[in-house]
Amino acid sequence: MYIYDTTNPYLSLYHDTLFKLGISRSNTTNYPLADFIRSANNWYRRVNSWIWNATGEWEYDDSNYTNLPVATADLETTSGSEQQDYELPSTAQKIDRIEIKDSNGDWYKLKPINKEEVKSAMSEFYETAGKPVYYDLVGRSIILYPKPSADEVTSTAGIKCYFSRDVDEFTTSDTTQAPGFVENFHEIISIGAAIDYSNTYDQTRLNVLLSNLEKLKEELEQFYGSRHRELRPKIRRKYNNNKRI
Repeated sequence: MYIYDTTNPYLSLYHDTLFKLGISRSNTTNYPLADFIRSANNWYRRVNSWIWNATGEWEYDDSNYTNLPVATADLETTSGSEQQDYELPSTAQKIDRIEIKDSNGDWYKLKPINKEEVKSAMSEFYETAGKPVYYDLVGRSIILYPKPSADEVTSTAGIKCYFSRDVDEFTTSDTTQAPGFVENFHEIISIGAAIDYSNTYDQTRLNVLLSNLEKLKEELEQFYGSRHRELRPKIRRKYNNNKRI
């Protein structure tokens, strides 16, 4: 369903919210569109989080984007000015992996690390520029250890980031944009927006709305949690000294 469609209100999540609240679809005063859009975006992000938590091996991304959640950047490798920190893509919320292009033009994966794992002073950890092995995330930055040197990496577009990103937000001018997840669950947006309104103005329908939301949330998590049929849960056997235990 579209977020807001005056031509076909039966396909409009805004009008579905009005319906669930018992408000005439022609009455846009009681629940202004701008207020609905703000609430819809909040619920959109919440659905994103539910999907991320449920997907496991399946990588979810908002289908409204026209590109993949992968970004590259140049590495600064000028001798004496090698750069260690690189800013994350502005829409990145979760980092899936970081790769570096070596001097032969081949990509390899870095290992994530955090400060608790480093026994030495951070300033002494891989202090000489070379071939990056580890990365740490600090705020909005990727910190490379060691910082890259020109003879070990390819500088141009030499770092690649795979990430999960924020939703493509709705605006009041959107008339043909729909939520970027499976249409079976678009109604979560209209129910959520109706819940926000009910909490503030009229709680008459609140219990019914909350009950319907809980059912849809459960179905959403089951659906996305089982999408990747080739990667079913497996029983993993443990080994000690090459012997199964």
